[in-house]
Amino acid sequence: MRFFSVGLAIWLVLAFLSAQTGQVPDSLKPYIGKPVPDVVMIDLDGKKHKISDFKGKVLLLNFWSPH
Repeated sequence: MRFFSVGLAIWLVLAFLSAQTGQVPDSLKPYIGKPVPDVVMIDLDGKKHKISDFKGKVLLLNFWSPH
């Protein structure tokens, strides 16, 4: 059973690595290396935030919709 588990783990790692193409889609190439537009976002409390307010910090944008 242990041999099977190790073999399966190795197979999964190899499958994952071979699936990574490393190529950027043509639709995204014009945006690579350029700054993000300074958009204004509104939080749940109604407070406005600009992306430039977070310069130098890690920013996670979660675009979620129930529709």
